[in-house]
Amino acid sequence: HLEGAENGVSEEELVLGIVELTPVSIKKWIGLSDEVIDMRGEAFLRYIYDELTYRIAKKCADTLVGAIAQLPQTATASSPSANKIVEAPAVGTIANAIANLSDEASNPVIIMNKLTYGAFKNVAYANGYAVDPFEGLRVVFNNTLPAYASASNGQVYAIVGDLGIGAMANFPNGDGVEIKYDDTTLMTDDIVRILGRRYVGLGVVGDKAFTLIAKPTE
Repeated sequence: HLEGAENGVSEEELVLGIVELTPVSIKKWIGLSDEVIDMRGEAFLRYIYDELTYRIAKKCADTLVGAIAQLPQTATASSPSANKIVEAPAVGTIANAIANLSDEASNPVIIMNKLTYGAFKNVAYANGYAVDPFEGLRVVFNNTLPAYASASNGQVYAIVGDLGIGAMANFPNGDGVEIKYDDTTLMTDDIVRILGRRYVGLGVVGDKAFTLIAKPTE
């Protein structure tokens, strides 16, 4: 607003959407015999607890990656959107994905299958000069995304985006994993059931915070 200007600034127009994060229980469990627990001791139980916790965290990550890969290209009243580019692994593919992000997506990472990582590196090696196909971004591996070689035409095989502003996890009862030790239900069978549970709502909340990279028609 310039000093002395006759008219004030125009009112801002906001277009709002509502994203629902519905919590669900993500659970993993394993049954062990009393004899195994007696022989292996406390250190083995701690290993089981750690493994269940890791598997639950991995399931949360896989669920979020799946939700991102299914984002529409046009935002709705209940879902953000993501731009999609259809390109094979090449030196400029990740740069093009970054260019399709919103201004707010300032700390992007790359999510891809490990085999796709190899495809990008092979492209760089084939150029015969020092070039980083990942544009200096951190690569996060998630093999629930298909490898480029096995992906079908049009299928999303890699994601570039800012998880910090683009995704949200809601923990109604804390972000830890609850471990339940049940040695009574199947005690006549000498079986102890150990269950890990995390109650969490996962979702995408940032518009254009991610770019989806899909396989072109061969």
